[in-house]
Amino acid sequence: MNNARISTTISPKHVAILKKHAEVHGTQQKVLELALETFDKKALQEPSLSPEELFILQHWKDKTACVVYKGLFSDLMKTADLKLDEGQNKNMTMVYSIELLYQKPFKELSLREILEGLVSLAKISNWFERYIYSDDGDHYTLKIYHDYGLNVSRYFLLLLENLFNFGGVKYTSSVTEKTLFVKIYKNEPAR
Repeated sequence: MNNARISTTISPKHVAILKKHAEVHGTQQKVLELALETFDKKALQEPSLSPEELFILQHWKDKTACVVYKGLFSDLMKTADLKLDEGQNKNMTMVYSIELLYQKPFKELSLREILEGLVSLAKISNWFERYIYSDDGDHYTLKIYHDYGLNVSRYFLLLLENLFNFGGVKYTSSVTEKTLFVKIYKNEPAR
């Protein structure tokens, strides 16, 4: 097979890298050929999994999660007799889920980690139509949109309130039939 001749210009930084690797591999030609082959191999490999996908797979493997189609979940949530009483004020599902996601105690997490954990859990659960989390200077804003009704908005808010109260985080909130709005203040307590 005939070799092709190429000519190009590269930055001084990349010349230094090329020379360093040429010392190991013998020639600049071998370094460039190995680099191109590596690109091809990486293109054929499956993309790496996101943290959310790894979390789902781990729970699937541990048999601690099950798949429920979103339409069925919606019907169940709309028809469920959700009793929002004092007993639910101790529901720590969100706290435990975020600890499991980060693999460290909740009290060691920053407020930003907690909110990013909530977004990850929202992606994992696929419960919500949309969720928006933004940094608005002195506070974060979390907006959650769903299709399950006012009772479910109240239930999701209760889960979030338990999480924030457990962490000593100050917040204000409001709900409508299809939305939750939560303003989370940044003046974090000492954890």
